[in-house]
Amino acid sequence: MIRSYAAVVDPAAMGWQTHAVVALYCEGRMSAAEVRKAIEPHAEVESAYTVAGEASAILHVRATDTQHLEEALERLRDTPGVIRTHTQVVLSTLFERPVA
Repeated sequence: MIRSYAAVVDPAAMGWQTHAVVALYCEGRMSAAEVRKAIEPHAEVESAYTVAGEASAILHVRATDTQHLEEALERLRDTPGVIRTHTQVVLSTLFERPVA
C-alpha cells in the first residue's frame, strides 16, 4: 500500500550544509511530551528521539554553517528545562538508507 509520494530535498542544496548529532540533557524527569514541546520550536532540529541512557533525547540538528550551529545550540541550552547538550559535528555522510 502506498501512503504518499514525496520529493526528498538535499538540505545542503538549500544552504543547510552543517549538521550535528546532539545529546540533550533535561532537568529531572521531563516527559517525552515536555521535551518535544521544549525543542519543537527550534527550526534547526530536523529530528528528535527519546533514548535509553543518560540523555533525555538525541537530536539531529542542521545549520547553514558552524556559527549558525553554535547559535542554535546556545538557544537550545537557553530553553527552560534543558541542562546541557553534548554535540558531535558530522564531518561526512557515509550513507543514508531510504525507507523502502
